[in-house]
Amino acid sequence: MRSGRVSTAYLDQVVSLERNPQQVAAYNSTGNCVVLAGPGSGKTKTLTLKLARIVAEDVRAPRGVACITYSQECARELSRRLETLGLREGPNLFIGTVHGFCMRHLLMPYAQLAGLALPFPLTMATPSHAKAIEKRVGEALFGRGHPHNPIEMGKHRRSILDRLSGEWETKPVLSRWAVAVEEELLISTES
Repeated sequence: MRSGRVSTAYLDQVVSLERNPQQVAAYNSTGNCVVLAGPGSGKTKTLTLKLARIVAEDVRAPRGVACITYSQECARELSRRLETLGLREGPNLFIGTVHGFCMRHLLMPYAQLAGLALPFPLTMATPSHAKAIEKRVGEALFGRGHPHNPIEMGKHRRSILDRLSGEWETKPVLSRWAVAVEEELLISTES
């Protein structure tokens, strides 16, 4: 690792990879790398060590590394393991979900250029909070036990971005529900 202070935990874990040639190949690879393996095979360990090596040896300021995962649990686990190696998330290292990356590195820095008036600080609704709002708004609009599907509403909402298009109104019930949910989510995350 570059900084002159090499973690013994890092060195020990790198040495332990030598028992598995596929882990060594993934660790030493350059460019893009896909790791396909079953549970408990050492994927997270290998990715953590590779990320530590990249940050310490390959990346020079002002460049950085983004380790984008599919879940917050995975991001927390990668962060925890990197901390045991002496590395923490900082200006040159992002560990998180694709949503978190887009929020922090695209939406927040460039929202003003796009004319978006975002509240500060911007908060995100948790999945359970969003589901509760979908249910509450759906029941307020259509009554208890209504037959409308929140998954279909979500697909409609995400697939038609132009709310002024005729396509948006092809499913007026879903459109009405989606708009009401979005308004409620904005209100609840601002307070």
